[in-house]
Amino acid sequence: MQPELARAIAATVFERHGIKLRENDAAFALVTINELVLRKVMAELLEQVDHHIKAALSAFQVTMQRAEGRAGAVLAQQVRDSAAGLQQTLRQDIGAAQLGAQRIVEQIQKTYRAATLARWCAVAAVIAIVMFACGFWAGRL
Repeated sequence: MQPELARAIAATVFERHGIKLRENDAAFALVTINELVLRKVMAELLEQVDHHIKAALSAFQVTMQRAEGRAGAVLAQQVRDSAAGLQQTLRQDIGAAQLGAQRIVEQIQKTYRAATLARWCAVAAVIAIVMFACGFWAGRL
């Protein structure tokens, strides 16, 4: 994780929750692991989408070639124009799908960060209680 991003996250956590994180805190390791997993999943998803699009475009182009062979020169030109428009529409749809997938990933990251922060807060509270109890016990001796 980039040091600037880690500092920004640590500042936000401190501002919202009063918990001070250092750049080498274990919470950042979890964020980094989550980021790496999400990147791998997104890469696999985009690869699958790309594969399906290429297969669909290939099948579409084969069909278009058959239609061009049967049609006259004017009809063939109209079909090519239609194919270009369809490809443009597909590209726009793919772009919209990628944006939607990115938003979903961002939501998952936010949820994961909140859950991780809650776990660390609970751990910190338990440690504080144990330390208080030890101090109280030591004071009674």
